[in-house]
Amino acid sequence: MSSNDKPNQSRYRALFENSRDALLLFDRDGYFDCNTRAVELFGLNAREEALTYAPWDLAPPTQPDGANSKEVAQTHIETAFQQGGAFFEYTHQTADGTAFPAEVKLTRFEDDGRPVLHSLVRDITERKERERELTESEAKYRNLFESTQDALMLLDRQGFFDCNERTLDLFRIESVDTFAEYTPWDLAPPTQPDGRDSEEAAQEHIETAFETGTVFFEWVHRRPDGTEFPAEVKLSRFDHHGEPRLHALVRNISDRKGYEREIREQRDNLEILNQVLRHDIRNDIQLIIAYAELAADQSGSDSIREHLDIVLENAEHAVEITTTARQMAKVMLSDTENIGPTPLGPSLSSAVEEVQNTYPDAVVTPTAAAPETPVQANDMLEAVFRNLLKNAIQHNDKEIPEVDVSARERTDSVLIQIADNGPGIPDTEKETIFGKGETGLDSSGTGLGLYLVKTLVESYGGTIEIDDNEPAGAIFSVKVPKADLLDGNIDLPS
Repeated sequence: MSSNDKPNQSRYRALFENSRDALLLFDRDGYFDCNTRAVELFGLNAREEALTYAPWDLAPPTQPDGANSKEVAQTHIETAFQQGGAFFEYTHQTADGTAFPAEVKLTRFEDDGRPVLHSLVRDITERKERERELTESEAKYRNLFESTQDALMLLDRQGFFDCNERTLDLFRIESVDTFAEYTPWDLAPPTQPDGRDSEEAAQEHIETAFETGTVFFEWVHRRPDGTEFPAEVKLSRFDHHGEPRLHALVRNISDRKGYEREIREQRDNLEILNQVLRHDIRNDIQLIIAYAELAADQSGSDSIREHLDIVLENAEHAVEITTTARQMAKVMLSDTENIGPTPLGPSLSSAVEEVQNTYPDAVVTPTAAAPETPVQANDMLEAVFRNLLKNAIQHNDKEIPEVDVSARERTDSVLIQIADNGPGIPDTEKETIFGKGETGLDSSGTGLGLYLVKTLVESYGGTIEIDDNEPAGAIFSVKVPKADLLDGNIDLPS
């Protein structure tokens, strides 16, 4: 720069001083000028102090790679003098010994015929921190990417460009490069189970994910070896180097589909069993009862009548067994979707009437009218009361079994209590009596009745408890939630 060019010199000086980066001028003898930003960056007191240092004086003894700072600086300076410039990263140091990373750009120019270097030093501490955080984030993501148990792959509209090891294992493909040769529809049969063309369906799902951000669907994949498997697929959009890409999670659901198939088969078998219990067996037993009653009426032999009475007693017991088994099958075939607001009164009244007719020698007394508030239940609610009432009578050792039935409304539920005057239930049996197959009290019953009761009550979100009655007997307390409390997703009472 000519010393005689006053306007240019003034303009240059203004730019020199106002730069956000540290600017220093030096020749082979050292610094001879710098701006205010250089003084601030290196933690110096004045420009004159900066000019007392050599470039390598404002650096730690060694660079992060272990190289000698002076030698590194001298090499870059010589390169700049010879080639016109140099650009490199260099760790500098402030006057108080604080090191910081910097980008350094050296540019040679002529000043009154002598070669001079213009040094621009930019503090890149924040950038290095962002790079470090990004590197750590990428490493963490990669670790999660590789360690997950699901197949993960990255794709764009042209196909796959990355995947984890689980993907290679799932599709039985040797390498990421080989996997990237396939398109999503290459790894599928020509059509999906619903008859849709796999390529068209895949492209539609991919486009939906790009447009909406995510899409979830079931898909049948086919490996290169020809084997197929069902999968759940979730596509999620993300930015990859500034471009929209898709993250695909593929989960093999072969086991789950197998379980679902088994459950369907079991339900089909259970439905057949229910039909047999409901029609064939029950009708045959009723026919046996009818003929036994006819034979008993026509027989003049007391001995034969006694035997026929035994036949009738056991046949009626068999009817009871098939009824309970049929109810259990119905419960097992049903789901919670059919549970909803159910009137309590009709179910309780019907159960009381049926049991009174079945056991005319027993006294069943409703102590109060049932509340009109509907409860959360289904059409099996009557079976709950019927089985509890039968249990109270069948296990009663009194000549005239007495059973009191009460129902009263509470804040969040309706409490139904069935109290008898029987022998009661020992404390050792109170926690086990509701178990599957538990008959208790040396009963000849199936043990399914109380298990059925507990299963149904708990499916309603209710509870059942046993207490001692005074002076003798047991009290079964059933708590069923009010149906109106379930509006607005209110939790069931415990």
